[in-house]
Amino acid sequence: MMELLDRRVFIAGAASFAAVPLLGAKREGRALSRPLKTPLMLDVKRMAVHDGPGLRTTFFVKGCPLRCIWCHNPESIDPKPQEARFQHLCRHCAHCTHDEATCPTRAFKLYGRPWTQDALVAKALEDRAFYDASGGGVTLSGGEPLFFWEWAAELLARFKAAGLHTCLDTSLYAPPAAIEALLPVVDMWLPDYKAHDDGLHVKCTGVSNAVVKRNLARLVAAKAKLEVRCLAVPGFTDGEDLAARHRDLAALGIPDSQVVDLEYFDYARSKYLALGMKDTMPPRPR
Repeated sequence: MMELLDRRVFIAGAASFAAVPLLGAKREGRALSRPLKTPLMLDVKRMAVHDGPGLRTTFFVKGCPLRCIWCHNPESIDPKPQEARFQHLCRHCAHCTHDEATCPTRAFKLYGRPWTQDALVAKALEDRAFYDASGGGVTLSGGEPLFFWEWAAELLARFKAAGLHTCLDTSLYAPPAAIEALLPVVDMWLPDYKAHDDGLHVKCTGVSNAVVKRNLARLVAAKAKLEVRCLAVPGFTDGEDLAARHRDLAALGIPDSQVVDLEYFDYARSKYLALGMKDTMPPRPR
């Protein structure tokens, strides 16, 4: 059983988080922490068709404990609000408003805004007719929703109480308590399995895959409905590593019919530049 090692409190944007490193977590990579407060939201995508069955509304939280070198949503990593300026659109106005609503070229964007759970549920219910007609529902994505697992469990329970089908898009990098809390309120899990080789996983994401494998095994034991995503990054996680991931999943009892191989694209480079972040995305052969 994991025990609490220590507690340290830090401020992230407007929200206060309590980060709890767990004993033993450092042996598995980056220390597991669990923010206890409400995350900022990045985006809401209506009529989504790649985030679970049917037509869906996908909610994106801001904040992730991983540091994937190929991350296509770098604005989702830091839990604090971030300003981005897209230089190819910017006119360098003398009196910049720093407001995306009034920017004439949409060069300025603020990532991370507070939403109440009441507002999220109300937004989700706007498209109930489309969910009912298509077998859809709501998906919680990120960032990493399990970085805020207590909040996520509460929100998903509210979606379920409203009669909505729920999906969770996750890296599965979370303590066992998070999985147990989410099992009753998630209808379908959409986990990533980023790399078979643990050394490669640490190199490319900053954390070990031991936690991910443990949580995948728990989901299989619980007979959770799964669609596992395997990204194939050329020169990193394609070829033999991709094949090995399929063998790992088959050994757990997850058939290929529940596995989706994802093609890698490096279209997010402009986001790194706009955010002032180092571009770590591997090149994609043309």
